[in-house]
Amino acid sequence: MITESKQFSRSCKWFTSLISQKRTLDGCYKSLDYHKAAEVKTITMSQGQKTSRILVWRF
Repeated sequence: MITESKQFSRSCKWFTSLISQKRTLDGCYKSLDYHKAAEVKTITMSQGQKTSRILVWRF
């Protein structure tokens, strides 16, 4: 999804992806760094014992 979002960087300002496992974030951060994302944010959401993250980036 990160690779595809680079193609639409002129039409969309922000891109998002829901990440459920924390260990997946490291690979996403590396990919965003490789594709030279200008800004990356992680929003953590918790409900009970379930924790999810929303990964937000722009080019």
